[in-house]
Amino acid sequence: MMRIKTSIAVLLSLLLAGSSLQAQDSTAFAVQMHALEKSFGGSMGIMAKNLRTGEVLAYRASEKFPTASVIKVPILVEYFYQIADGKIDPGQATVLADSNKWGGSGLLKFFHSPLQLTLADAAMLMITISDNTATNLVIDALGKNHREKFAAVNQRIQQLGLKNTRLLNKLMSWATKTDSPESIRYGIGVSTPEDMVLLLEKMYRGELVDSSASRQMIELLEKQQYNSIIPRFLPWHENPGMRAAHKTGSVTAVRNDVGLVLAPKADFAIAIFCDEQQDRRGSAENLAVLAAAKAARLVWNHFTGDSGLARPFYSQVDWNPFPGGEWARVFLKNAPFPHPSRADGYTYKDKYFPRDPHYSDSSAVVVMPDGFHEVNDAVDLIVHFHGWYNDDLGVLEQFRLPQQLISSGKNAILVLAQGPWRVADSGGGKMEDEGGLRRMLEEIVRILQGEKRIAHAKIGRVIISAHSGGYRPAILSVARGGLQDNITEVFLFDAFYALTDQLIPWLQQSPTHRLRSVYTEHLAGEHHEFMRQLTAAGLSYAETDSANAQVVLTPTEVCHNCVLDGRFKTWLQGSQLDEQ
Repeated sequence: MMRIKTSIAVLLSLLLAGSSLQAQDSTAFAVQMHALEKSFGGSMGIMAKNLRTGEVLAYRASEKFPTASVIKVPILVEYFYQIADGKIDPGQATVLADSNKWGGSGLLKFFHSPLQLTLADAAMLMITISDNTATNLVIDALGKNHREKFAAVNQRIQQLGLKNTRLLNKLMSWATKTDSPESIRYGIGVSTPEDMVLLLEKMYRGELVDSSASRQMIELLEKQQYNSIIPRFLPWHENPGMRAAHKTGSVTAVRNDVGLVLAPKADFAIAIFCDEQQDRRGSAENLAVLAAAKAARLVWNHFTGDSGLARPFYSQVDWNPFPGGEWARVFLKNAPFPHPSRADGYTYKDKYFPRDPHYSDSSAVVVMPDGFHEVNDAVDLIVHFHGWYNDDLGVLEQFRLPQQLISSGKNAILVLAQGPWRVADSGGGKMEDEGGLRRMLEEIVRILQGEKRIAHAKIGRVIISAHSGGYRPAILSVARGGLQDNITEVFLFDAFYALTDQLIPWLQQSPTHRLRSVYTEHLAGEHHEFMRQLTAAGLSYAETDSANAQVVLTPTEVCHNCVLDGRFKTWLQGSQLDEQ
């Protein structure tokens, strides 16, 4: 008994540590699914069938779950059967009126009425954007009265061998909602993973109506616009020609996805149902959505023999590729904020900025160039602090710093730290604490190591950069951040308002420590005073970007927000960082 418990504990620890486990047998698969189920605090059912070999993976596969919009797949099937039987015509007109607009997902509810569209258009909207109004228009075409419409769908799926699947209600239509026990428990529909895999397999094999109709259904499901579950972690770049034909379903505590994954390596049907999940966020970062997406990747790994991952997926990090690299937004314990200095918010010129949302965001954007590699087992980093009325995502969008990094050809990771969020405040939060910068960067490199982006969580050379009001966390990070020996350069973009005398000890520490500052006229006085301090300290400076001096202080006539344009790239190219 002790040996069994130990084995399960080992599997669980490996899963939660982020290893790319493959499901070696049904017991291992059940352990994996149970761990994912626990991650969102609800219940999960999954079944997947390799349609070439017949191999099945299952966990709670016969358990009934609310379908949410997944029930639209059986509705689509009956729609195609009635076309084949000549009962309906996909080109026939259906009229959108105020009386048949419904809430929930979709766009038709916002259209002016009356509006005429074809039944085929309604079916397409039902699947691709899960439009509830379009779905009800399709249901209305399937019979003469309420009872007949539901019977058409339910009798069809029963004839096809689905034992526990039923359409129970129209969508968001309270006037027609039934009070049956099933309706109260499951809402618009009920199904099981094994039922949906059976239906998908018939579709794959051309057995729903005929091969042409089955193919058309698959093509419609391929146009699905919500791709945060089944397709999310599949290795698309390594598998050209891969397709995912699927339908999601989401409402309150429910997150579902069912579909076909068709690729040269494997064809499989998969149905994932998550219920009673506690995370009510509607975003792709919902914990049940992430768990279901991870489950789909585990199925892929098992059926294909893959052991590597397109993206490490046992984390909260969602990587976004762009030409030349990828970026992700991470949430940190050691981010500048929250911090006790702003626990009660902040007031500037009689304007009060409350703690939430201005000082509660603990994020940072991390940008990695393609081909990044460690130098002497260490990671070189560029840390940028934004100015007033901005945030990390705003900097990502506005100043093209990731693109300038890629264009510079330098081998370093860029960190856009979240400071005071969209507020007139230069507060540095934890970056003002002794060792604050070191703790933040140590946490970031540990995350990157866990994501398999780097092999060693060791900090190498560091460049500190700031624009405008970001001067304070930048300078105090240099003066007391705990990485004085690692920081090789400081870039200040019209960010010379105060504290600059605290840079002099760092400059005196080593002739390889370099400062670059560009400033507009409103900061000329501060720069002239700093020049005087440098001279008094026995340090030289230059006033042109082309100079190779330790300190370069460059006046400019461009606008305050234009000072980063191109110059970030130029300074990086002249930095001590290695080339890619």
